[in-house]
Amino acid sequence: MVKPTRRGAVLLRPMCVARGRNDGRGTLRRLVIAGLVAALSFAVATAAPTKAKPAAPSSKPYAELQPARMAELAVLLPAQPRGLGAPCSDRAAWAAVVTNKNFRNVIGSATKLLGKEVPPWSDELYLDFSRTGKRPPGEKMIGDRHAPLRPLVWAECLENKGRFLPAIEKLLLDYSKDPSWTLPAHDRDLKNFKGTGYSVDLASSAFACELAQILWLLGDKVSAGTRTQVLAKLEQRLFAPLRESFRTGRGNSWLHAEMNWNPVCLAGSVGAALAVLPDRNDRALFVAAGEHYSRYYLAGFTPDGYCGEGMGYWNYGMSNYLLLRELLWQATGGKVELFGDEKIRNAALYGVNIEMVNSVYPAIADCRWGSGPGADILGYLSRALGLGLRRYEDAWNPMAPRDLAFGPMGIFSNSLRTAKPATAARAGVGLRYFFEQAGVLVCRSAPGAALPMGAVLKGGHNDEPHNHNDIGSFTLVFGKEALVADCGGPYAYNSRTFGKERYTAFKLFSSFGHDVPVVAGRAQIPGKLARAKILKTTFTDASDEFVMDIASAYDAPELTKLVRSFVFDRRTGTLTVSDEVAFQRAASFELALTTRATWKQISANQIELTAGRERIIAEIQAPCAFELTSETIAEDCTPFTRLGLKLLQPLAAGKIVMIFRPATAN
Repeated sequence: MVKPTRRGAVLLRPMCVARGRNDGRGTLRRLVIAGLVAALSFAVATAAPTKAKPAAPSSKPYAELQPARMAELAVLLPAQPRGLGAPCSDRAAWAAVVTNKNFRNVIGSATKLLGKEVPPWSDELYLDFSRTGKRPPGEKMIGDRHAPLRPLVWAECLENKGRFLPAIEKLLLDYSKDPSWTLPAHDRDLKNFKGTGYSVDLASSAFACELAQILWLLGDKVSAGTRTQVLAKLEQRLFAPLRESFRTGRGNSWLHAEMNWNPVCLAGSVGAALAVLPDRNDRALFVAAGEHYSRYYLAGFTPDGYCGEGMGYWNYGMSNYLLLRELLWQATGGKVELFGDEKIRNAALYGVNIEMVNSVYPAIADCRWGSGPGADILGYLSRALGLGLRRYEDAWNPMAPRDLAFGPMGIFSNSLRTAKPATAARAGVGLRYFFEQAGVLVCRSAPGAALPMGAVLKGGHNDEPHNHNDIGSFTLVFGKEALVADCGGPYAYNSRTFGKERYTAFKLFSSFGHDVPVVAGRAQIPGKLARAKILKTTFTDASDEFVMDIASAYDAPELTKLVRSFVFDRRTGTLTVSDEVAFQRAASFELALTTRATWKQISANQIELTAGRERIIAEIQAPCAFELTSETIAEDCTPFTRLGLKLLQPLAAGKIVMIFRPATAN
């Protein structure tokens, strides 16, 4: 798997990306993934190539799509298929790209690939997931095979001499012999691998879009035989299975998913259809599907814009949603506008509103630690929606050799050329943002504070996408350092990650790996019944009080009360976390702190946490003494320490308080 990139995700979709959520806050040339996709899979059947004959839309009724709407859309589409950007043959359009400094090394890098053998396809590595449950071996094999194609295509479009075409055609024909488009983890029954059935996943849809873009960009530079073979495989592996799902409402369940799979697979599939399907009515079917099914993605956001998947998957899903928006906008001359949905504005601002302070963000759910919003994503959203995010608009640089969908989309004429900028720049993030419908509060110190402080206080429920059992958890930042933090997600998934053992085999996903109580020896339960009930909110310039009942998160019959209260005090620079608990009969109770800071116990009830230049004290006030335990958790993730604070005596009722303050204020 690709390791997480920190600081500055860009609007890219790399051909050999691992999971789709590597993102952060730095250079615009890093890979965004967003969120969790593995190496893209060029897969083609072993059958002899046949001329592609895309079927016209079925005359049978579609499960959700309206024939009348498809007829309206067909009128709006161009007579011939059209991809993003300008074809290689349009040298006037490519002139500015050829001379742009960001492309000066592309041809040289591609030249070094000429004559090099591509790593071979390996059945053994593809099937490794079926045997061991490990994802990286098969995904790396696929990624290594596909890595050379993109730079070769960019180089040919820039140079336009045909020098790279033999290598490109060889790759396309080689990939046509690979047995599967789909990632091993998404092909558990091996139907794709065996050729007995085809499903569309994150990898196959994204790759299909780039394949189609290659045919569009290179045009008749690609030989008729190779073009026919690629089109046949696109039809077999992508278009035909999706038409069947559109018709029956079965299969490809991501069509109804309220999370990142939905826009990623839709953008790839619709992009491929628009670029290569010759029948305008056929293309209209896919446009109608993109318009209709993408509503499920936005339904996954609360009205105030909270993304339960966390920042990494917000990057991945939102970047592909805006790609889908651009595809539909360009194909219909602006007549189909996904950004007309009233929910998009707040959903777009999630990447801004979830910031604590100093560009530090929580790693909620499976988001890897260190992730932040992609600058290019927010730059595009700000321009398109008039959000006034000048910081991100100024950083947006479309002139870069990215993947073959996002790259041409940004470089050549697009919807932003006619977008009206906001009349004024958006003000700062403010003292707080309350995602009320989600039960998540972001608190920040006042501007100009000597030591900036920020926190995310999480209610929510335990049935969110990529859920961790984390009701009542919190992340605390002083300066630029997270002293108490959510553990975030793993570098790689395996066969047990999303199975019945998710919360028992992994401390990372269980509440045991979060800074929430262990009640009567029990961790939190998963599911919608485990839901925080917000009891009180008091927000002032001086402090924020946030109180929630989290008892439903524990399957503990003896538990009668568990109320967690947070007080974020801007005057004293402190965060106070209080638990009021009551049992029918005395039971054990344990607090927890999760941190990547160094720590030491400096007194019976005080722990010092140090990260970078920041040092804070956690003071524990409890009815009795506690036992302090330390455990390093490194379940294929950025390692972190869980500090357990277990009361030495059973508790019938009482209040346990943790106060966090800068060490200099102690």
